[in-house]
Amino acid sequence: LDEIKAHTFGKAGAMNPATYQRRMYTYHPAAQQTLLLFLAYQIKNTYDSWVWNDGIVFILHHLFSGATAWGAMYPGGCHMFAIFFMGISEVSTCILCMLANFDDEFGVVGLGDAFPRTKLILGVVFAVAFIVCRCVLWPICTYHFLKDTKQALECDSQMAQRRKGWIKMFRYSSVCLSVLQVIWLGEIFMTLKRELDKMSA
Repeated sequence: LDEIKAHTFGKAGAMNPATYQRRMYTYHPAAQQTLLLFLAYQIKNTYDSWVWNDGIVFILHHLFSGATAWGAMYPGGCHMFAIFFMGISEVSTCILCMLANFDDEFGVVGLGDAFPRTKLILGVVFAVAFIVCRCVLWPICTYHFLKDTKQALECDSQMAQRRKGWIKMFRYSSVCLSVLQVIWLGEIFMTLKRELDKMSA
């Protein structure tokens, strides 16, 4: 992701459109491992969402995300972007998993009341991580991802033609997941406000 960082800070020649094939089709072992772990996590999430009745939005999110991870592994592609979307951006999810333990409905009943400050601190840390990963870095990576995939769809090379259906799905998934980030950001602020109101009451 050094190339995206360099372009963001104005380095000339970074993210050159002429080198999109390198970004789209280069195999990265670390990305492949990240995608495999991400796929396994989405399978578990889909099961959990079904059992605990999280709602259709979460189930569809997990299914789309898992399918996207599979396509990035087989036939393979977009590994440079996968490192961010399926790896770095999930830092906020790790914090959310810890925070969920303090929820009376989905976690340990009474834990939030026993440790209200810990719950609040985790909530704030999660909100900050979400803003950094999903509201600042996400749009930058999405912009470059959509540019590179657009070029790939316009290319007649064998590599592009073999992956055309998957690339279209990647783009659709990227746009839908980006919309979800905005919706979830609103929910985060509403939840944070409720928790702060409880603390001050």
